[in-house]
Amino acid sequence: MVGGRGRSFSVAQLAEAGVKRISFATSLYRAAMTGLIQAASEVKQNGTFGFVDQAILTADLNKFFPD
Repeated sequence: MVGGRGRSFSVAQLAEAGVKRISFATSLYRAAMTGLIQAASEVKQNGTFGFVDQAILTADLNKFFPD
């Protein structure tokens, strides 16, 4: 597994240790949910939408996930 908070390693470190397969487990899901909660909290607490400036553009998202 890629690790947990305060205990993660780089791909290079894992490869050097002999790791052949890296599992993301729930880390990508939790990262996405962190962004969702931060965005929702900004709207609820501040009434602002600054998170939009950090969001990936649809065109770039489509390039990342090609057909």
